[in-house]
Amino acid sequence: MRIASDVGAAEAAVSGFAGIEADSDGQQVSLGSSNIAGMKAGARLTNKLVRDVSTLVSGVKAEADRVTALASRIEARDEQDASGMRAQS
Repeated sequence: MRIASDVGAAEAAVSGFAGIEADSDGQQVSLGSSNIAGMKAGARLTNKLVRDVSTLVSGVKAEADRVTALASRIEARDEQDASGMRAQS
């Protein structure tokens, strides 16, 4: 990923993450009356996986927000540098 001092470019780079939703309270796996130990273990594992994916999605979104914030700070710094150079000319 390229980090630019252009907030628009940074927002475009991470915009795809904005629409991703993963809810650990969403789809759950259950097995009615089955008592097969392997199937029950599989259901527990799947439910944990849903929670883990939700945590991963939240982390990716947080990092995407950081990229946008960083680009904003870099853009402001670049504008100050450019102003200083114009004043020196």
